[in-house]
Amino acid sequence: MIDKSRMVKTSLTGILACSFAISPLVPLNKVGAETNGETVSGFSKARAGWELDFEKKFKEQVSEEFISHYSKSMSIRPALVASKGNEASLDFAINELREAGLDPQVQTYDVYLSTPKKISITQTAPVTRSLKVIEDLPEDLAFKDEVVMGYNAYSPSGTVEGELVYANYGQPQDFEELEKRGISLKDKIVLVRYGKNFRGVKPDLAAQHGAAGVLIYSDPEDDGYLKGDVYPKGPWRPKDAIQRGSILSIYRYPGDPLTPGTPSIEGVERIQPEQAASLPKIPTTPISYEAAEGLLKTLEGEKAPEEWQGGFPFEYKIGPGGTKVNLSLDIEYSQKPVNDVIVKIPGVKYPKQTIVIGAHRDTWAYGSKDNTSGWATTMEIARSLGKLYKEGWRPDRTIVLAGWDGEEYGLIGSTEWVEEHKKELTENAVVYINLDSVAGQNFGASSVPSLNELIYNITKVTENPEAKMTVFEDWSKKSGSEKPAIEQLGSGSDYTAFIQHIGVPSADLGFSSPDGLYHSAYDNTYFLERFIDPGYKQHAAAAKLTGSMALRLANADVLPLKYSDYALSIKNLINDIEKHGTLGIDLTGVKKQVDEWEAAAKELEQYGAKLTNKTALSKNELQQLLKINEALMQQERDLTNEKGLPSREWFKHQIWAPGLTTGYAAQPLPALVEAQQANDAQKFKEAVKELEKSLERATKTAKAAIE
Repeated sequence: MIDKSRMVKTSLTGILACSFAISPLVPLNKVGAETNGETVSGFSKARAGWELDFEKKFKEQVSEEFISHYSKSMSIRPALVASKGNEASLDFAINELREAGLDPQVQTYDVYLSTPKKISITQTAPVTRSLKVIEDLPEDLAFKDEVVMGYNAYSPSGTVEGELVYANYGQPQDFEELEKRGISLKDKIVLVRYGKNFRGVKPDLAAQHGAAGVLIYSDPEDDGYLKGDVYPKGPWRPKDAIQRGSILSIYRYPGDPLTPGTPSIEGVERIQPEQAASLPKIPTTPISYEAAEGLLKTLEGEKAPEEWQGGFPFEYKIGPGGTKVNLSLDIEYSQKPVNDVIVKIPGVKYPKQTIVIGAHRDTWAYGSKDNTSGWATTMEIARSLGKLYKEGWRPDRTIVLAGWDGEEYGLIGSTEWVEEHKKELTENAVVYINLDSVAGQNFGASSVPSLNELIYNITKVTENPEAKMTVFEDWSKKSGSEKPAIEQLGSGSDYTAFIQHIGVPSADLGFSSPDGLYHSAYDNTYFLERFIDPGYKQHAAAAKLTGSMALRLANADVLPLKYSDYALSIKNLINDIEKHGTLGIDLTGVKKQVDEWEAAAKELEQYGAKLTNKTALSKNELQQLLKINEALMQQERDLTNEKGLPSREWFKHQIWAPGLTTGYAAQPLPALVEAQQANDAQKFKEAVKELEKSLERATKTAKAAIE
């Protein structure tokens, strides 16, 4: 039996009247465009021609000039969440979208935010000196006084002082190494470097080992002068640049820490801060490598392991001894507004079904790359689609374009929006596409496996203007693979709530180039135009690629979601689990179930392809088409469990979650892996049972659609 309460819903309005003919709202001279022999998965031959013409017309609208205008205008002033600059950026975006003939709506949430009042870091031994807490910015820099000092969002206030201990990257194995050496962290200040895991994991683990506070710095080996020329001569981190960032435990749950699982709107009950599992426990703040150098130079104790040695030209010691630090943080907490921007391009056949494109619009400082690049690109997709809409072109399904606020503090705007609209998104959202820092020369993607083939297909018909070849060809060439890898989704960006909380198939797309100015005050227009994307050509390529992907999904007769690929990926993940031991639990049942799902998914895909090869469909076949698309939307939902993971109930997906000790990186089959790591056979057995149930649901969904 299929659980009807979980089944996605599609309106029958107009479905029986439609066939593979073109919508009457589409200009007739657009019918039958040449496909040049290209197979457009999910479309009949007649519709494929129209779809490619639609995509071509869309790409022709995309303008580097508009993207440049958006980017420069919104990068002139910091847009930190709940700041005056953020409000100015919001007003600019709303006005531009309205000028483009669109109807942007603002969705506001009242959330618990931190604001730094004063950050003071003093080395108290063997010398006394104050450490800088902001970059050496030019006197004439516009809105210089609005650049937030270097700080970690959601750090507790407080003053702590103690001996310094160096703990490399602050990974579990680093703290284990200190324990092996008999080095206690009780009442110590821990110095760790950025990298390897999410910054919020570092103080979380340090607190568990008794530390009083944490300093996080960017070592020159990782993104500074050892990588190449530093800003402004090159794109790498200069000695004074500070990497800001949130340390909210988004791997426990993202969004407003006081409203887990519910939207931060009027009338919703809020928990007390001391009850919030996502809030960090000990004062933590970032420093530059110029500041860190002096601390490390005077540190005594044992020589740090070779793999802990960084880029400074001296031997790193672990401590304690020599260096002492006083850390004084005055950070205010209060309820403040987070403002999302939502634009809709209405669909005509299935208006309730939605493809969502989103990018966060808040920044740490000027944020030209992170993430004005993604938001400016999303605005240009909206403008270009709006222009076609005025000319009479209509997608079959609705396309929603979103500018999320508060992402930098903990994926707040997107999480609250998903939590508020959970019911309708669960029923009607087809796919979510995320754009976060899309500027650069190298294409990359992360997604659920069902979207991999679509991503490959779209990149094969999108030009990379810098490389003078398709995005796929350049991607393949640089990766050294005929089929470049598409990465797994962990966390750290706005796809998290869509895929891991409500089971909407998701992808994260864009371009990137190596640099070291992440979350610093030097991520600005000069840096972007000089080193990352001169002429905004790659921004435009990202807009063309993402918009085309959205149109392919919006207009498909049969949604191009390939769950047979998904099943194959899960097979490989289960094989990886087996390599590390199954604690005596037999995996035969779950392996058999994934085989059954793969077979059912293939049969469903073949049946959908058979229908799209027909020139006309009967009434019954049109109803069958509807059932197929319902099943294609539903199978991702089937992989979620409303109870959530045993370790964190907000995360509902059985296949994907961020790792508890990585924070950003994906931890596939999280319940199994966590039980395995804990050597808990009973929990492992229960996790296997839940996984088998989810695969059985997906199998039944696929089979029912073709019965």
